[in-house]
Amino acid sequence: MHDHKWASLLYNQCLQRHQWQQHPVRGRIWRWAWHQGLARFDGTTVSTNMHGQRTLVNFGHSYGLYARRFSRWNNPLVELTHQAHVAHQRPVHLVDVGASVGDTVRLLQANCGDKVAGFVCVEGDPGFFAYLSANLAGDPRVRLVQHMLSDGSGQVPSLVRTHPGTASAQGQATEDAVPLDLIVSPENTGQVDILKVDVDGFDGKVLGGSRKLLKTWHPAVIFEWDPFFCKQTENSWTEHFELLTALGYDRFLWFSKYGDFSHPMTGYDAPAVEQLAQLCLSDAHDSNWHYDVVALHTDSPIDPVALAAARFAKQRKSWF
Repeated sequence: MHDHKWASLLYNQCLQRHQWQQHPVRGRIWRWAWHQGLARFDGTTVSTNMHGQRTLVNFGHSYGLYARRFSRWNNPLVELTHQAHVAHQRPVHLVDVGASVGDTVRLLQANCGDKVAGFVCVEGDPGFFAYLSANLAGDPRVRLVQHMLSDGSGQVPSLVRTHPGTASAQGQATEDAVPLDLIVSPENTGQVDILKVDVDGFDGKVLGGSRKLLKTWHPAVIFEWDPFFCKQTENSWTEHFELLTALGYDRFLWFSKYGDFSHPMTGYDAPAVEQLAQLCLSDAHDSNWHYDVVALHTDSPIDPVALAAARFAKQRKSWF
């Protein structure tokens, strides 16, 4: 896989000048350049510096842009990894569902270093998986799996790109899916300390297919909770909490989509979750408002107060 020289130049210039978006005049120039690039280089491979390492992505992939624009974006994941390492007093193992181009691995390798012993990266989109393989296939700590996931084996809607940086199971065609428990099990994985799920509305289904994993290891779980994408994919926005609560998860820490701590929830407060879902769907607070939620098992040694404070993540070494 090779990058396109001129597409890479334009893409990286747009990232480096992301502040122009907020300027009344320069913002128009930036948006014109970005959209011209999307029109001309759609699907083109570009090379960029992601957390200090050369990384191949498709033109328009939004990780580098969001990471530069929102300084606390991804703080919950960085802090969770750090706190899990502190609590277990050893390097931790992480399963990354919705691994995209490998940005989570890049992020944690740069900021948590030897605190992570290994990654299992699962990605269903063949285009993203090609980049994932190109970026991480040579890393002995990383196991790569291309597969669609659900709460059981069967057919699920195919993935469609909702924008160049993500894909959601909203297609008209169908694809084969399996539960995560068939991919990650005590027989083929030594330990799971953190389960990260970010699959645009299918997160509850993925957790439903992870019951054995959750019962065996009681990992800390971090998932995207986006009622808009749950609605688009015709999935429930409550099954995440119902399933986790039934399996002994009793502490939920809510972070905004920008990475700021929002509030804690002890046990599953169904009315509160429904109110938050209606807020997200209304777009009254912010466009596509959603949350990242960290769920801790009742036996988890992770300190929720330290996790919410995010002192380590706020002083991390690499932001993008």
